Amino acid sequence: MTVPVSTQPALNIRLLEKLRSAAGPQAVGELGANRDRVLADLRTLQAFGFGLTWLDGDRVAYVGPASRLCPDQIEHELGTVIIGRRIVVWNRLTSTNDLAARLGATSGNEGLVVLAEEQTAGRGRRGRSWSAPVARSILMSVALRPPSRLADLPWLTALGAVAVAEVVAAAGVEPGRVRIKWPNDVLVGSRKVAGVLVERGAVVVVGIGLNVCQQPDEFPSAIRSTATSLALETGRDPLDRSELARALIQALDRHYLRALQQGPGALNEAWRSRLSALGRLVRLQTPAGTLAGRLADADLGAGLIIESADGTTQRVPTLSVLDLDPV
Repeated sequence: MTVPVSTQPALNIRLLEKLRSAAGPQAVGELGANRDRVLADLRTLQAFGFGLTWLDGDRVAYVGPASRLCPDQIEHELGTVIIGRRIVVWNRLTSTNDLAARLGATSGNEGLVVLAEEQTAGRGRRGRSWSAPVARSILMSVALRPPSRLADLPWLTALGAVAVAEVVAAAGVEPGRVRIKWPNDVLVGSRKVAGVLVERGAVVVVGIGLNVCQQPDEFPSAIRSTATSLALETGRDPLDRSELARALIQALDRHYLRALQQGPGALNEAWRSRLSALGRLVRLQTPAGTLAGRLADADLGAGLIIESADGTTQRVPTLSVLDLDPV
């Protein structure tokens, strides 16, 4: 099922930014030379859902973001090169990954970003379902055509995880608490705030689900004790999901461009420094069987270094790691 965002008049995002950055209420006459135009733009912003409050009938103040994703706000002066060349926002989809794969099959759509307020058949790793209440998360997929040296799935998963981790920390979460759990989860402390699902077909699709506004009773009972959201971790309500989506697109594009120029190793330190299992005893599942030991080091290119109890080490290519769990 696909339901696009309804068509609407273009929003004056420059006016919105002026209000957002103001220290207090602004006189309508100070917001533009054409008073009638300014009033019309303010009403359009308010009708979309942005929180505006009026004082004395002639002054207006910004009081909060729209509860729904705003394409105009996300795209405004985005400044990216590849990711975000085109952005589509849908009210309801079966899966953002599926639509990104279909639309991304057109060669001119590399960097396409698909966002949805709701997924009816969202999925995670190994076919697990991904459930999220309507308009409370960022559900995003990006279509890419990476060169062969960047087409490695663990690297692309790390790309999504690092970008999410940076956005989570920038939103107000203590950076030291933001960790990456192999291979595709972003944690705050021990609780999952986001997941990354990379799928390869005609194009590579990097799918991201980030919990933003959820309160405890909005999580399924089975994961309530292990899941969290930005709202819970920062105590901020409401959070601007459009600004978070915008920041995530910019972070993905920045790291992807660096990798195109410098190779996948450009991402390694940002990924390794956040890896929750580093230095801990782990159990690895590989095609050859189970391997246990201390994760002594990790490199997206060179692989994982596992140190056994007798001090010997073994290098495991990232592509050979089917699963990794702390012991």
